[in-house]
Amino acid sequence: MLRRTLAALLDLVYPPRCAACGAPAAPEPFCEICAGAVEPVPPGCSRCGLPGPDPVCGACLAEPPAFVSVRAGALFGGPVADAVHALKYANRPALARPLGSWLASRARLPDGAAVVAVPLSRGRRVARGYDQAALLADALARAAGAPRLRAALRRTRETPPQVGRTRGERARNVQGAFVAAPSARDRDLVLVDDVVTTGATVRAAAEALARAGARSVTVVALARAE
Repeated sequence: MLRRTLAALLDLVYPPRCAACGAPAAPEPFCEICAGAVEPVPPGCSRCGLPGPDPVCGACLAEPPAFVSVRAGALFGGPVADAVHALKYANRPALARPLGSWLASRARLPDGAAVVAVPLSRGRRVARGYDQAALLADALARAAGAPRLRAALRRTRETPPQVGRTRGERARNVQGAFVAAPSARDRDLVLVDDVVTTGATVRAAAEALARAGARSVTVVALARAE
């Protein structure tokens, strides 16, 4: 009751704003116009979620990933891209709460699965002041009523940003960059990240969880790039 009252007071003082354009938005995270411009992920690969005509893409046939599937809230672009940019680069960590709740309504989590975040590198976390994937995972788990498994995955080394790299370069960049804790053993896990592009980062993270004995890994992301 107290939490709901405080939330209502905060809404009066700081009215909810669209995560993409900043216009009034109720319910969050998108205003009516931006919500209408969000593109669902079209059919594609049943493993990595890459949009396309094939039920399993060539990359997943050649090298099956350690995760079961990728579930995303929307196709990357338009309002969703603006929201992701604001969350990651515009110092707006509070957007993780409405975006995580929105994601929970669009990407169903496997029953009984615990939520794990793809960890940000220490250098970028210090520079940014927060880890956006961890905040998204917190909000997603809370909205979905799922357990949140913390410290289950960590980076073993700093990795340069993936932006602008080819598929092969992305894979080499994060190869062996993660290690999982014993808490992952015999668990069904949901691995959370903001955007899946080539899938190199979530592949490497899922491999670490599988090596630690995870029963299954399902990737859930705000957006899937084409």
